Formats: sequence, structure tokens, C-alpha cells
Amino acid sequence: MTKMRVGIVGCGNIASELCRAVCGGGIAAEIVTLHDCDAQRAEGLRERFKLNAEVVTLEAAVAGADFVVESAVAAAVPDVVRLSAKHRRNCLVMSVSGLMLNLEVLEDARDANIIVRMPSGAICGLDGIRAAMQAGVDEVTLTTRKPPRGLAGAPYLVERGITLDGLTEPHVVFEGSALDAVRAFPANVNVAAALSLAGIGPERTTVRVIADPAATTNSHEIHARGAFGELTAITANRPSPDNPRSSWLASLSAVYELKMEALAWAAAQHAAAHARRTE
Repeated sequence: MTKMRVGIVGCGNIASELCRAVCGGGIAAEIVTLHDCDAQRAEGLRERFKLNAEVVTLEAAVAGADFVVESAVAAAVPDVVRLSAKHRRNCLVMSVSGLMLNLEVLEDARDANIIVRMPSGAICGLDGIRAAMQAGVDEVTLTTRKPPRGLAGAPYLVERGITLDGLTEPHVVFEGSALDAVRAFPANVNVAAALSLAGIGPERTTVRVIADPAATTNSHEIHARGAFGELTAITANRPSPDNPRSSWLASLSAVYELKMEALAWAAAQHAAAHARRTE
């Protein structure tokens, strides 16, 4: 049986989880192209998992695949989506903050009639938010709590000279809109982007970021209120086996989305083959 060909853009932690799932036989797909701004990292991924894949330019990575996974950084998202539209490839965007800050690229996707998949990432509860939106949601708040080391180097903290060294109790380091949160903590709050796109939008979604020296996990608490009632969802994430700074659930959400796309692709191929036989 022909397998769906996958191109991966960004060869870090999430890419490793995808390779592990594909090579383990859990997904009917094969990884055929790799791209990273650091070609050595792409080569390292290929060698680590013994992939029969080419390390190529961004456009070649998209053009040579049936489905494209962006697992790089927010800045890569516009180019990945535009090239996916150009070559008529469905894609998965893991850096949802990059999509939220460049929503115009979705017009390219619509014009090309491609699907842009967005994962649930490191949070649960997005299904409830989407359902609640059918009756109207008045407010959504996300409280993210992380160990201080998990926030180190965030632009918001660096620009303001805020240090979390020696913190002895929980400290609210940010409170504002999801739009401002994504700009302030681009590597830490993809969950805020995913939540705002599923719900009432980047400017109306409130985000609170807490540095907690007692925290042993990255936790996210969603609270929403509207005509439906109230919703609270709490996710306490264990770190990824490959990267202690990243939540494992985020990588697993990428595996799930790839698996769903592979099943849909296989069904479409079967339907097309059946149509050809009955012509």
C-alpha cells in the first residue's frame, strides 16, 4: 500500500517524536523530506532514525511531500503555509503563535483549497471551547504556570530586565491579551494562540503567566464563561523525553494530527482508485 509522503520543516523535539511514531509503524506514512535552518540538525535527525529522506530547501521540502509539518519557529509559519498553498499540500502548523500573528496566510490556504491543521498542543479543553462558541462565550482566561527556568530568555523578561533568579514564591510575570502574550513569550505560549483561535480571539482572551519555583510541571488552566455555563480545564504536563523545556503532550498532539491526516489521505486514495476502476 502506498504511504503518505511527509515533509518536516524544523528538525527538533517535535520532529523527533514524529519520526519515532512513523518509524515505529504507528502511522501509515513515510518521511521523505527534511528542512531546518541548521542543515546539520536535519542531517542528525535523518541519521538518528535511519530515514530514507532528503535534506533540502524549504520549497523542495514542501514540493516533495504529500503533507507538510511545520515544527520550527513562529517566524517560519508564513512561508510554510504560502508554499503549501502554492504546491497544493495540506499542512500542520505546530507554531500556532506564528499563524495567529499572520492570519492573512489563511487566505492563501483557502484560495488553494488546502487544509491547515492546528494541534491542541499542550492543553486540553479546546473541544469544549469550540462547542461553547456555538452559543457565545463572554470571557476566556488562560493561566500558565511554569518553573522559572522554563521562562528564561523570554523577550518580555529580557527587555524589562526582569530576573527570576532566587525566586522563592509564585510571581505573576505577565497579564494581558493572548496577542500581547504571544509577542512577549513566543517560545512559551503557543497554547495561548491555540486557545484564542478556538475561542473569542487574540485580543479578548486573557493570559496570565506565573513563574513558580515550586512547580514541577508546566501547567495550563483554562476558564471560560458564557451562555453555555462555565468551563474549567487544567493540564499539568510532563516534560518531553527529548527536551525537558518542552511539554510531551505538545509533541503527542503532533503525532495525533499526523495520524489523522494519514488516515484521511489513505481514504482519499482508496476512493480515487475505486472511481478509476468504475469509470
